Amino acid sequence: MASDYDNSQGAAAVYADSLLQLAEERNIADDIGAELAEIAQLWNDSPEFAGMMRSAAIDDDARRESIKKIFAGKVNEIVLNLMLVLNDKNRAASLPFVCDAYRKRLDEKHGREDVFVTSAVELNDAQRDKIRAEVKRLTGYEANLRESIDASLIGGMRILIRDRLMDFTVKRRLGRFKNELLRSGDSNLRNQSARFVTEG
Repeated sequence: MASDYDNSQGAAAVYADSLLQLAEERNIADDIGAELAEIAQLWNDSPEFAGMMRSAAIDDDARRESIKKIFAGKVNEIVLNLMLVLNDKNRAASLPFVCDAYRKRLDEKHGREDVFVTSAVELNDAQRDKIRAEVKRLTGYEANLRESIDASLIGGMRILIRDRLMDFTVKRRLGRFKNELLRSGDSNLRNQSARFVTEG
């Protein structure tokens, strides 16, 4: 059975496809992408805005007026219309899913690929350039780096491209070394035991 999350994702894809088609007809696909990225950032940064869009306690008509007051004249009319349609269809809470789906479709159009990089410390520009070059070599796509930091990795980084995970972390190397030591210890113990039994 599909979850509410799955349904939201599916509906978001439909809205994103329609929006991209309309934006391309007007030759403003990148501009719309930039506006949606700002709205997605606002959703993340403003609990008040996200709460207003998600709240079941707010009347649809009241939310419609709030959306107009906040965004009319500040975003393209098709972006404003998107938010109003989502509100009218009781899907205002799916706005960030639509923003994300649109971004992914626009990236596909431009030959860009999301690459998730987790490192122990923040990457420097040289490391970013090296990752982008390797992604280009492996996939033919330009890399959109999605960076996160996890100090528990100690050093190095994990890189996820599509469903391919490359783990270059110190933590992984230490874990592998530990396993090798354990296997070596077990082997030596078995050899010592066998010799004791034989010699005894």
